[in-house]
Amino acid sequence: MAQWDITDWADFRVGYLAENTEFLPGPRSSTKNGLFAGTTTLTGQLGLYPTDDINLRFLYTRSNIEPDANGFIGGAISEPIYGFADDGFGGPLRTATADTFLFNFDWLVTDGFGLFGRYSYGSTDLYPISDTLPDGQINAQSVQVGMAFPNLFKQGAQGIISYIQPFDVLDGRSFLASGGGDGAVQQEIEVAYRYPISRNIALVPAYYYINNVNNFEDNPDIHVFSLQTQLSF
Repeated sequence: MAQWDITDWADFRVGYLAENTEFLPGPRSSTKNGLFAGTTTLTGQLGLYPTDDINLRFLYTRSNIEPDANGFIGGAISEPIYGFADDGFGGPLRTATADTFLFNFDWLVTDGFGLFGRYSYGSTDLYPISDTLPDGQINAQSVQVGMAFPNLFKQGAQGIISYIQPFDVLDGRSFLASGGGDGAVQQEIEVAYRYPISRNIALVPAYYYINNVNNFEDNPDIHVFSLQTQLSF
């Protein structure tokens, strides 16, 4: 990653990642792909900081996404899509390309209250191995907005409440193995609180409510309660 401090209120960053790792299945696990073959992402970010309390970030990512061993695009490195995509008829694909545009911000409105959010739009181009099938495209968006409460009840603590739509399919459902759901959009509400016990230990209880799971309206709602312990040194 490289960074250019344009002024004291703006910077530009660029990063490149080659996903060659033994922990991913299929051809993506090969270290023979090198730096410029296989699954890769190139990301640029323009950061603007008009005041000490407002941060604005504009990102663009260009991705090459190699199919898995079955010829499908999906899994851990398939963003900006979630799930698995085929050629529209259950057949394999060549390496896909994707363009993702993202904006996020955070704003400390007062010492004890802040706002944050992000919006992303991704377009993935699909190329069937079969020459008799046309190329395809999946367009999707995601949204998150939330509130933060720094130093809530104790110095160093923080509470957050956020609303998320992780994967709203706008076009190209026929290329998703699941059909992209039944037209519903998954929605999530997260409530979390970080409570420092000492300088090095903090407890983080959290609650997640998930509706329209995997974009299916008929799927039952999910409630998740978790408790984490953070250790810092």
